[in-house]
Amino acid sequence: MGLIYDDPDLAALTLTRLAAEESEGPGALESRMRDYLGDLEQRNGTAYLELVAIALARVHFKSLDDLARATGADSTALLDAAEMDTLEAL
Repeated sequence: MGLIYDDPDLAALTLTRLAAEESEGPGALESRMRDYLGDLEQRNGTAYLELVAIALARVHFKSLDDLARATGADSTALLDAAEMDTLEAL
């Protein structure tokens, strides 16, 4: 898979890069993300994946908060809208 970061924040960024590549069209990249997570778990344990998930959630919220500040929107309203979009897609 290439470079495996031992820092959860950097590992979260690597997953985000893979997701960005996947946004161009789903395919084999999902398996790349699963392989990456599997490598991280093997190297660092399951508790490490919890830290990566926390880092991803923090980055996601920061992005929403930055968007809210830039647009004058409310970050809670943006989070609510994202949640509704996801629920409607189920």
